[in-house]
Amino acid sequence: MAFEIVDGMTGTKHISSDDLAALNTATVGKADCVLEYGNDFSLTMASANSATLGTGVGMVGGKRFWNQAPTSLTVQSGTQGQKRNDLVVARYAKTSAGIESITPVVVKGAPTTGAPADPAVTANDLKLWRVPLDGINAGTPVRLFEPVTPLATLGDSVSQDTGWVYLYNDSRFGSVRYRAKGGVATLLVVALWGIGANSSWDVGKKIPAEYLPPQGVYVPLAYRQTNSVASAWIPGRNSADDKLYIYTTTAASSTANAIHGLVSWVY
Repeated sequence: MAFEIVDGMTGTKHISSDDLAALNTATVGKADCVLEYGNDFSLTMASANSATLGTGVGMVGGKRFWNQAPTSLTVQSGTQGQKRNDLVVARYAKTSAGIESITPVVVKGAPTTGAPADPAVTANDLKLWRVPLDGINAGTPVRLFEPVTPLATLGDSVSQDTGWVYLYNDSRFGSVRYRAKGGVATLLVVALWGIGANSSWDVGKKIPAEYLPPQGVYVPLAYRQTNSVASAWIPGRNSADDKLYIYTTTAASSTANAIHGLVSWVY
């Protein structure tokens, strides 16, 4: 039947794995992914030939699977003087009898004296980790996925509202404040002055990292009633310098030519 109930009794066995895969994909928004749970399939190298895959939950083709306890995987020995990339994948398989499974597999790459490439995988493979080998030594595993944000966390981020938080507020020299709401942060600069020409001014207080943009960015600000332009440095979440700066071109010497600006970004 093309149009059918899934979560309901019909009097016959009618729910297939394809039914659940379609509903899972529609709910999560993607068919192949790792869901945030347990250790998120962490991978640690016990030795150059042995890796341990942590607990986690994922989907391949919309079909859910989980690792309930740490699982040991074998990595084939490397070749002296050569490099190789192996991939750890979750592989979906279906027998001719219709029996389905999803298991962890280490896909061996090709050794080379140059830059190693990842081995080919199939449409039934969910890539989890890259294990780089240099000679007989295994390097630090590289994660190849980002866990899907749980609906509860997503709901919190959408409903979250910090209100206006002052980073600087002076009844004479103006104010700098931010607000984070529903995944969007806004910086508001109002009537800021008392900063000399060609200067950089550290606002002092910082915007929490969780509300910063993915990378640092300069944004333009305007002087009141002039054609001059100032700018602000908004640090990224991983910026070495996480301070907020205001940069001037001409002196903001009074309210008549104070600095104003409004900018928003997705966090």
